[in-house]
Amino acid sequence: MSTDSVQDVYAKHLQHADYGYPLRMPEPMSRLPQYYQDHGLQIGDVGFVNSKGQFDVLFNICKRSDNVLHDLHEVPENFQPVRQGEVNSSNNAISPGPIHSPGIKRILEPDKQSNADYEFDSSTSAGAILILPHGATSCELLSPEQFREVATKNALHWYEFAKKREGVQRLDRSIYLITGFYKARSWSLGSFNNPAGATGKILARRDGSNLKTYLLESTLFADRRHSCNVDGSVNQTVFITGFKITFNSWILGPGVSRITESETTWSMLARLFKAFLNGFRGFSGGYKQLAAINVEHSPQLSQPFHTSDIINRLLLRKTPNAKVAVTHDNQWMDMMKVVRYGIFVLLMSSLTSRKD
Repeated sequence: MSTDSVQDVYAKHLQHADYGYPLRMPEPMSRLPQYYQDHGLQIGDVGFVNSKGQFDVLFNICKRSDNVLHDLHEVPENFQPVRQGEVNSSNNAISPGPIHSPGIKRILEPDKQSNADYEFDSSTSAGAILILPHGATSCELLSPEQFREVATKNALHWYEFAKKREGVQRLDRSIYLITGFYKARSWSLGSFNNPAGATGKILARRDGSNLKTYLLESTLFADRRHSCNVDGSVNQTVFITGFKITFNSWILGPGVSRITESETTWSMLARLFKAFLNGFRGFSGGYKQLAAINVEHSPQLSQPFHTSDIINRLLLRKTPNAKVAVTHDNQWMDMMKVVRYGIFVLLMSSLTSRKD
């Protein structure tokens, strides 16, 4: 039986080569300061994605220690704010309309009897969909690598700080540093993970009380959510990109300084994908080597699926003495652009389904 959370399912099937990692709960947490309520997540935010798909901000590396955000948790040991740097932004980064997983096909002429604005057929038993009635804006660092050195240098301090504030039960083994995002004014989303062989239809109709919002209906058992800011504010973060910082152990010994960075072992990942395409042959000992890799979540100790975690855990297994691995989302996004999406998802699924 699958133990995937609703965010697991949504993220596995809607992660996107152009946009990044999707959040099932794009709205800012209610306990965050007013600036976040008005504008949403920010570049430099450090935190984690919870099982419901909402980003929990711990602190921001670009804000001073006396910023109102840090009144919630204070800041880590030896904290020094860093300059954000230049950004690239767009007010029309994603055009209005639907984004969906490959197993979902849009019917261009919906059945008139259904009275639907959008109609989709699903040929797979699992998938996800996001509809953006107003499209989305974007903002990202021109050079996200400027934050890599900061993350590498401070990872252990950040982790100890996060453990004290949140506890290991919520954190699992990684934290996230945001370097870019896509934000929307309104959205409707859904995901489903049904028994093998299940197929069905998905319909989207405008909400009678708010014509700028779509309500999803499905013949499949599906998780569905929607929201629209009537005041026009754009504070709903539908996709994020950044550095995933994954830790090898709960207890990090004093004096540990060795960090594994994914850019130095990218060729290993290339061999992994090549081996997958060739039927798991030739990857550092073949199928047995690959089968030993484990990124399965424990029901008692879990964070939602994220491809960068898988990459990081591969790196940590390759370098057992390393305590931390740092990977930017751009690296798996680039891989998705050259590897057919279905093969990419199948590979990720095969890695997450194996037991230790």
